[in-house]
Amino acid sequence: MKLKNNLKYIATPAKIFMTVLIVLIAVSILQGIILEIERTFAHAKQRPATTKPEAELTQEEKRIDRIRKSAKEFLPDGTIHLIHKPRRTPGRMDEPEIEQIYDVNDNLLWEGTSNERPYRYLSWATKQSSRYVFTRERMKQMQMITPGFSRNIEISVGSYNKTEQIWRYHPGAEYFKGYNTNGEKIGYVGSTGFTDSKSKAKPFGKFRLFTAWCPQDSSSPTLLWQTQRRIYQIDFEKQHVELIFESTEADIEIERTSLHAWRDLKPGAVGSSDPKKYRPLLLCVTEDGKHHLILREPKQQLSLAVPRSSVTATKQDIFVHRFGSDAFPPADIVRSRELYDKWLRERRGKPRNLWTELYKVDNQGGLELLNRYDWTIPPRPVPVVRARDPRPAVQRGVSQFSPPLYDLVVRLLGRKFWLSAYQYQNRSDFFYSLVRMIMDIRPHGGVISRVLSALMMGFVLWHGWPRRTSWAKFAFWLIFVGAFNLAGLLTYLALNHTTVIKCPVCGKRRGLDRVDCVRCQAELPAPERGKLDLIFST
Repeated sequence: MKLKNNLKYIATPAKIFMTVLIVLIAVSILQGIILEIERTFAHAKQRPATTKPEAELTQEEKRIDRIRKSAKEFLPDGTIHLIHKPRRTPGRMDEPEIEQIYDVNDNLLWEGTSNERPYRYLSWATKQSSRYVFTRERMKQMQMITPGFSRNIEISVGSYNKTEQIWRYHPGAEYFKGYNTNGEKIGYVGSTGFTDSKSKAKPFGKFRLFTAWCPQDSSSPTLLWQTQRRIYQIDFEKQHVELIFESTEADIEIERTSLHAWRDLKPGAVGSSDPKKYRPLLLCVTEDGKHHLILREPKQQLSLAVPRSSVTATKQDIFVHRFGSDAFPPADIVRSRELYDKWLRERRGKPRNLWTELYKVDNQGGLELLNRYDWTIPPRPVPVVRARDPRPAVQRGVSQFSPPLYDLVVRLLGRKFWLSAYQYQNRSDFFYSLVRMIMDIRPHGGVISRVLSALMMGFVLWHGWPRRTSWAKFAFWLIFVGAFNLAGLLTYLALNHTTVIKCPVCGKRRGLDRVDCVRCQAELPAPERGKLDLIFST
C-alpha cells in the first residue's frame, strides 16, 4: 500500500512531462516543416546570376581570377609565391597536371609539374584529421549497449608478431588498467604515470580526444591523450606518461590542437615532415583565443594572441601565418541572427579585400612582420530576386510560438556553453541537433511571443476558472502555459478538458472534478431513484 501511495505522487508529474515533451516535439516538427516549405519556395523565386564564360573575360579579369584561385605560399626567407594550376584540356585527363608559379608582381617564375618544382615552401601545423583522431563522441558510441555489447578502448603492446600486454581504458575511473596475455592485472596508468597500485593511480580527467601512432623503432602505439584542460603523451612500451600542456586557468578549456613534425613517423608516411628541417611542434588553442606553442629539440613553450593563424618551426626560426578578409563578420555580430542578416545585406554587391601575412616569432613570443600580400576580389553577381525574400519574416513569425523557456535556458547556460556545443559536438549527434533546434526557433524575447503567451494564459484563466480543483494547481497551469506558449496550452487542454455543467444552486458553470461547487460550495444533488430501478429495489 505504501508503494501504491508513493506512485500516485510520481504518476501525475510523469504524465505532464511526457505530454509536454511529445507536444514540444510535434510543435518543433511543424515549425521545421513550415520553414523548409518557405525556404523551398523562396529559393525557387530566385534566379541565380550567371557568370561570364572564360573566353569572354578581359585580361584583367583573367588575372584577378587567377590570383583568387592561386595558393599563396611562403619561402623561409619570407618571399611570397602564387601557385596557379591551369585547367586541363577537356577530355585529356591523361595529361600531367601543370602548375605556374608567379611572384607578387605577377611575373611568371616557373612552369611545370609539381614534382619538379624548384622551390621548397614552409609547411604548417594542421588540425588533426578526424580519420586519425578518436573523439569522445566515438567513445560514447562504443559504450552504448548494443547486440554486440559495449566496448572499451584497448591498447596492445608487444613485438611485431606477438601481443604481450593489453591496456584497457576505464571511463568511470578515467585511467588505464593493464593485463598480460593470461588475463592477470599488471598495473595502472593515470595522470601520475605507471603504477602497480590502484590507490596510486590518479585519473587523467574528462576525456576529449586522442591520436595514436607507432614510432619508427616500435610496433606499439604512442598516445597523445587530451582532456578538457590537459594534454598527455603516453608511451605504453616504455611505461612513461608526460604532461605536455595544462591550461592554468580553471575555467579555460582547450578548444583545438594542431601538430607539425610531432609524431615520430617513418619517412614518406602520411603526415610525416622532414626532421632535419622542422622542430616538433604542438599548437594548442584555448577558449580565450591564446595560441600555446609547445616545441621540442630543444624544449620550449610560448603563448601568442593571434587569431586565425597557423604556426611552424624550422630548426632556426618560428613562423606564424595569418589569413584575413573583411568578409569575416565581427564576433559581436555573429551572436545575433538579425545583426548578421543585416551585415550580409550591407556587404552584398561590395568587393572583398583579402590578405595573407607572415610573422617571425622571437623567444619572448613577440611578432615581427616579414611580408604581406593583399588582393581584391570583385563583388559576386547578385541573384535576381523576383520578390522580397520572406524567409526572415517567416522564421521570426514561426519562432514566436516557441516556448519563452528556451530564451531563459540560453541565458542561464551562457554563451560559453552554446559555443562549445556548436564546436565540439558531432554533427550527427542528437545533442547537437537539439542545440541547433533551440537556437534556430527560440523566440529571442520578442514582444509578439510575450503577447501570445499572455493571451494563452488569459484563455486558461477563462477555461480553467470553473474547472479549478485547487488554487495551487490552477496557478501551476497558468505559469506552465506562460513558460511553454503553444506547447503548454496544448498540454493543458489535453490534460484538463473536463465536462462543465450548470450548478443547480448558484447557476454558474462548474466542473465535475470536485463534488462541491467552487463558488457556492453546494454539493452535487444525488440522482433520483427511478421507478424502474430494479437494481436498487432488490
